[in-house]
This record gives sequence, C-alpha cells and structure tokens, in this order.
Amino acid sequence: MKGRNVYSLDTPYAQQKTAQQAADKAYARKIHKHRFLAMIGIISVFVLVFGIQIWKNQRQLGRVNAQIQQTQTQLNKQKSKQKQLNGHIKELNDPEYLQQLIRSKYNYAKKGETIYNFAN
Repeated sequence: MKGRNVYSLDTPYAQQKTAQQAADKAYARKIHKHRFLAMIGIISVFVLVFGIQIWKNQRQLGRVNAQIQQTQTQLNKQKSKQKQLNGHIKELNDPEYLQQLIRSKYNYAKKGETIYNFAN
C-alpha cells in the first residue's frame, strides 16, 4: 500500500459536518479558555487575600516582639533596682551602718561629742 486508497467525499453534508466539527472545536477551545481565566482569577484573589493577611500578621508579630523586648528591658531594670533596694534594706538593718548614716546625714552626735564641719 504505497498510495492512499481512502478519499473523503466532498458532498455538502460532509462539508457541513466538517464545518460543524471545526466550530465545535473552536467553541470548546473558547469555553476552556474562559474557564482557565476564571480559575486563574479566583486563585489570584485567594492568593492576594491570604498574602495580605500573612503580611498583616507579620507586621503585628514584629510589633509584639518589639513590645516584648521593651518589657523585658523594663523588667531587667526593675529587677536590678529591687536588688539594689534589698541590699540597702540589709544595710539599714545593720546597727553600725545605720548609726554611721545618721551621724553623716543628720549631724547626729553622742553625748560629749563635738561635730566640726569643714568647708571643702
């Protein structure tokens, strides 16, 4: 079989059928294109909405982390201040330190002592 033995009939019905099949293919291609574009549009909307939500959450997370850092700094300052005040309370409970503080700050003197103030 070297040659082609089958030939199409070129009747008006065959031409109409061929034209109808071509029109059906074009219509199907058009429908598929519209569906594809609609799906791309819907997916794009979802990506955009979720992207914006993720971006807002990242910004909020950054703000919260900054507040946590600031609060940690304040907490560390308060802890060091508390430690200093606790040390001062311990010193004030020591009678010798308390006596020395009263003598230097309020010029307190025992009976028979004379206090001399020198100008610096």
